[in-house]
Amino acid sequence: MLPTLVALLPATFTPPQPWALGFAAPPRLPFAGDVDGDGLADLIVVYPEGETILDVNLTIEGVKSGGGIQALSKWAGHCDTAIVGEFDNAKGTDVVGLFGRNLKLAGGYRNGQFRQLADIVTLPKPLSKPALARIDGSLLAFSQSTGEAFRVDPRTKSSTSLRIPKGFIWIGDAGTFVAAKNSKGTVLRLDRETFRVVKKIGSAAKGSQPGIGPGWVAFGETVWTPDGAAPLPPSKLPVVDTIRATGDFDGDGDGDLVEFRYGPEAHTGNSILLRRFVSPSETDSDHDGLTNEEEKHLGTDPLNSDTDTDGLIDGWEVKGVRDLDLPKLGCDPRYADLVCLVSRFEGVNVERFSNEMARVKNFYADLPSKNPNGQVGLNFIKVDLPIIKGDDTKAAWWANRAKFRPERWRGIVHWMQVTPGGGGQADQLGDGGTCGEGALWAVFTHEFGHQLGLSHEGFWPNGSCPIYSSMMNYNYSYGYENSRDKIHYSDGRFAGYSLREDDLDETIPLPYDQVKFLAMGPYNYRLKANGATTLIDWNWNGLFGEKHIRADINYAYSTHAGTRDTVGKSSVAPWLFVHKGKAYVLSGETDQPRAAGADPTLGPSRSGKLILRRLQKPFTWDKPVNIADGLTGDPVAASVGSKIVVAFPTANGVAVRAIDPKTGAKEWETTLQTPGLIPTVGESYGKPVLMAWNPADGSISAWSLTASGLGRPIKLDVKSTNPPGLCTDTKTGTTILALAQNQDAARPNRWQIRRFDKAWKEVGMEWIEGTSGQSRGTGRLTVLFDRSRDAGPKGRVYLFGKGMTDEKTPWACTYVTMSIADKSVRDGWLVKRYYDEWTQSRSAPAAAWFDKDIIWAYRWVDGGGGATDDNLHVGYKGLGIQSEPFGDFDDIGYIRSFGAQHSLISLSRG
Repeated sequence: MLPTLVALLPATFTPPQPWALGFAAPPRLPFAGDVDGDGLADLIVVYPEGETILDVNLTIEGVKSGGGIQALSKWAGHCDTAIVGEFDNAKGTDVVGLFGRNLKLAGGYRNGQFRQLADIVTLPKPLSKPALARIDGSLLAFSQSTGEAFRVDPRTKSSTSLRIPKGFIWIGDAGTFVAAKNSKGTVLRLDRETFRVVKKIGSAAKGSQPGIGPGWVAFGETVWTPDGAAPLPPSKLPVVDTIRATGDFDGDGDGDLVEFRYGPEAHTGNSILLRRFVSPSETDSDHDGLTNEEEKHLGTDPLNSDTDTDGLIDGWEVKGVRDLDLPKLGCDPRYADLVCLVSRFEGVNVERFSNEMARVKNFYADLPSKNPNGQVGLNFIKVDLPIIKGDDTKAAWWANRAKFRPERWRGIVHWMQVTPGGGGQADQLGDGGTCGEGALWAVFTHEFGHQLGLSHEGFWPNGSCPIYSSMMNYNYSYGYENSRDKIHYSDGRFAGYSLREDDLDETIPLPYDQVKFLAMGPYNYRLKANGATTLIDWNWNGLFGEKHIRADINYAYSTHAGTRDTVGKSSVAPWLFVHKGKAYVLSGETDQPRAAGADPTLGPSRSGKLILRRLQKPFTWDKPVNIADGLTGDPVAASVGSKIVVAFPTANGVAVRAIDPKTGAKEWETTLQTPGLIPTVGESYGKPVLMAWNPADGSISAWSLTASGLGRPIKLDVKSTNPPGLCTDTKTGTTILALAQNQDAARPNRWQIRRFDKAWKEVGMEWIEGTSGQSRGTGRLTVLFDRSRDAGPKGRVYLFGKGMTDEKTPWACTYVTMSIADKSVRDGWLVKRYYDEWTQSRSAPAAAWFDKDIIWAYRWVDGGGGATDDNLHVGYKGLGIQSEPFGDFDDIGYIRSFGAQHSLISLSRG
């Protein structure tokens, strides 16, 4: 029995401290109770949807929570409401759920599992908007709207009907009195027998629920007893809807108060906080293993078990924990410590490893973050583990963590493995990861930043902003102001300045000296000092100071086409086009079995179906239409008057066919019978043009395309190593041909454009990125022209293609190149990769103007030939311009106020 609150003191409860994160996120119903009977209260949540799930988060040694466990995966269908308590004769907290009219019991928690026990009772009738309360050991099932209620004795399994005042949404028993909260947020004292209102005792937010203990009730920022009220110590977090529950989390016989937050803010919105009850005779108020007198001597906070918010309990840092001598390692409860076990792979250069890890330690020591002892920085402590050898070097990093990091130290230390080579990966807001020795200190601090909770985007929805200069941002991972030595975590200095790519202002409200890094790598934007502001050419059109422009401005690492829509499958390069305002995609599929490890691409020995899909709206497509069988290569199509004309390789040559857009029915067809031709289409002066590329000699045949068939032939006296693309520059009146040629032995398949006048006489040629460039790749090319305001006075050319592939490397990333006004930058071209290094394809991408943007598609490659291989992905924002805002983020403040502590929020059982 928990003691009553004898006297109200200013520190009756400690200030709230982090206990768990996200465990009770909606629609879960949160509670507290000692499920395993060890004398320590635990967290319990009921997931009421579907079959209803019960989760438990056990308390470990009274100092931390232990992490979530699914304790019952299927209870009894949808649960209307629930309550916890000890309702049977077994030791440990049980859960009662109301399912329609049936009150069901789950209890007997053992070995991480609840058991479904016999039903308690079936109520005489269902209740509207039901709720449950526990009064004098009995259950009260009541209607929040009508006041109908039933008192249920769980031991005799009997129920008695009664009526209570309408509008109560919560009722709790404090032992000496009963309290309730109504739908208006008023907190009331009730008569224990009749449930009549005795008096109003306060108010709370409508979405909040009070917490109740022996002789007291806590709501809002107040704890109330019949003898008076006192304020709760304030929280550092915003005031939000909060559900409170009571339990003895530290085993001292007091009722502690746990708070389940439901806020809209990032990171802490669904945090769970614990306020420990402090009795007058308490000698260790925060239960950190240090007496209040010891804390006074040390200068630590006796009401906060983690004074420096580094995730290490104060007593651990002074006395050690679980055979880990933290004070010997240099830990200090008033200076944030980051203890990291490091497993080095055999083959890693020892001298380089030692030097680079020294840089890591210095990096964290130099962070401008103040500690409780007045010093700045974080103390990174490396603990070397035995070298990883043999088969363990082939294991996943998380498997090695499980093997080499002692389980008893989970929740106390971080772990990282260091491997030969480069790259890395880590938990986000966790305790493990891997990194290669290439650029080690930079990669290590990046991946360790993830463990401390940092993201690549600074938690903005639109990717990594150019003004977020953090090394967590891929664009600044290896350099800042053209120097690796200057990479850093952001301090959020530009937090008040946000950007939107679909509505940009080219006047930055900051002086040049503060943003001059934008004129250096990786972006090299053109800037002009403008007094207290700075002018920038965000869209690279040569004009400064424009307003309300649209531009993709965060492309240094990669660009993207928005959320990818998995439309279906394709074993050929997809093709996109627009007909009568609707977007269509062509793809190729086959039912033929595929040998393990074999290339699934369609060809003469592996034919398939030509499939047409029409877009209704983004992420919604009409049912696919089978246009033809016998497809052996990449198809194309064009809108020609009222018809759609498709061209596709077959065993007999290239079929050119007009079809009905709705049914796919053939209206006419002709065949280009030269073996091996690959079709492609484009437009010249608004008229569609069919081209047939001959891979044997690189020649290009072309015809105008009409609704009734092929028109006049077009002579193109040029050769290409790739299937070409075609469009019109509507600013100059020239036709642009995108092609590729072998520039030299080291640069085959180099991309270029050539310009032709109306008589198809060549009037210009330029290599993408100029004669010293490297832009090249295999597969079909697509070229589009942009004459919008954002493209500048001369307009803009976009060329889409795939990187280099061959028999040994059969897939590659996909790219877009765009012309810019400044010829001093790569001869007037920017090259962007789509998405990331893992987004690769066996075939060329597709692109078409649609809905004031570019619709874009490719076939995904799963190198292991898994279920996602050949997925057809479509993106609806191929220009890379997103509408969500983004900006800077305070990495350092986040780590100190949240990340370091929450990355170690859960403790192992020892």
